[in-house]
Amino acid sequence: MRETENILNFFQTLMQSNGIPLRRFVLPCDSLDEMDQGLRKTIFHIENLTEKMTEYLRRIQPQKLYFLTDSFQCSYMVFRLPESEEIIQCGPVTFEQFQGKRLRELLTELQIPPEIHSQMRDYYLHVCYISDTSYFSGSFLALAEWIWGKDNYEYVESNFGELNYWDDVYRNYFRIPDKPFLSIQMIEKRYEMENALISAVGSGNETRALELLSGAPPHFIPYRLNNVLRDEKDYCITLNTLLRKAVEDAGVHPIHIDSLSNQNVKNIEKLTSVDQCHIFRNDCIKNYCRLVRRYTMNQYSLLTQRVINYISTDLTADLSLKSLSELLSVNASYLSTLFKKDMGISLTDYVNHSRISLAQNLLLSTDLPIKDIAQRCGIPDVYYFSRIFKKTTDMTPKTWRDTQTIQRLHNAFHREPDI
Repeated sequence: MRETENILNFFQTLMQSNGIPLRRFVLPCDSLDEMDQGLRKTIFHIENLTEKMTEYLRRIQPQKLYFLTDSFQCSYMVFRLPESEEIIQCGPVTFEQFQGKRLRELLTELQIPPEIHSQMRDYYLHVCYISDTSYFSGSFLALAEWIWGKDNYEYVESNFGELNYWDDVYRNYFRIPDKPFLSIQMIEKRYEMENALISAVGSGNETRALELLSGAPPHFIPYRLNNVLRDEKDYCITLNTLLRKAVEDAGVHPIHIDSLSNQNVKNIEKLTSVDQCHIFRNDCIKNYCRLVRRYTMNQYSLLTQRVINYISTDLTADLSLKSLSELLSVNASYLSTLFKKDMGISLTDYVNHSRISLAQNLLLSTDLPIKDIAQRCGIPDVYYFSRIFKKTTDMTPKTWRDTQTIQRLHNAFHREPDI
C-alpha cells in the first residue's frame, strides 16, 4: 500500500510539472467546481454542479480506466483506486490548440454567445495542450497496469455520459456575467422571429421571410445534440412543421400542403452537410410562400374553396356543374351563382382555363403527342380539346407549341454572354 502511495505521489508530481491537473478525492466532497477548471461554474454559472458531478462519479466502477471527452473537446482520465473509495481525476487537457479560426469554429459549433467568446479564449489558453495523445493515454495505461496488473482492467472511452447531456441542455440558456437576462432575451427573440416568419410566409411574402431568416444571429438555433448536422436537420423538420401550419391558416387546402410537406421530409433526410441544410431552409420558405400565392383562398366562401380544391386535385375527373353539385350535396344553380360571384368567371370557364394551363405546361415541357396531353388534361376528345385550346389562346395546340419552341431558341441564341 505504501508503495502504491509513493507511485501515485510521483505520478501526480509528474503530471503537475507538465501543467496537467491531477486531483485525488473521496465522495462526497464539498466542491467539484474546479474539476473542469471552473468552466461550467465560473463562465456559465451552472447551478448544482457539484451535485451533478458527484452523481456521475459515483458510477465509476473499480478496475476501469475512463478516458472522457466532453462537448468542449476537453479530455479527462478518471479511475477509482483498488479497495478504496478514493477517485483519481486528471485533466482537463486538449489535443488541439483552440486559437484563432479553430476556436471560432468550435464556439460556433457549440453555439456560444459572442458575449463570452473572450472568456472562452482565456479558458482554452489556460487548459493544458498536449500535442501527442499517446503520451497522455500511455502514461495512464502504464499506471493502470502497475496498479491492477496486465489485462486485469478495462479501458473505457466515453463522452461524459449524462454530464454531457445536461451540459447540452444548459448550453441553450447561458447566463452571462452582468447580463442575467440575456438568455431570456435570446429565447424571446427566437420566438419573435419565428412568429414574424410565420406571418410573412402566411401572407406569401417571400422577400420578407428570407430577410428574417438571413437576419437571425449565428446562435439563433439552439443546438441540443453533439451532432451538428442532426441538429440542423431537426431544425429543418421543425421549420417545415411551422410553415405547414402557417399556410394552412392562410387558407391553403391540406392536400396541397401535404404534398409539399412530405417531399420536404424526404429531402431533409438526404441532406449531408450543414450548407445543404441552409439551402434547404431557403427553398422551403420560397416553396411555402409560392404555395400561399397560388392556392390561398381565404377570400372565397367555403363552398367555392372546396370546389377549387376538387378541381386542382384531379383535372381528369368529371368536373361538370352537375357532378360537382351532386358531390357537394348542393343545388347546381346555387353553386353556379356563388362560384361566379367569388371567382368572377363561370365554373365551366374556370375548369377549362385550368385544363388549358396544364396543357400549356405539358406542351412546353414534354414531347407527348397532343392526344395524350388532351387525355391528361381531362378532355379525351382531341378535337374538342383543340377547339377549347384555340378559344383560350387564339392558337391550336401544335401552333402554340411550335411558337413557344421557336421563341425559346431565339432567346437562347440572343442571350447576353456571361462575363
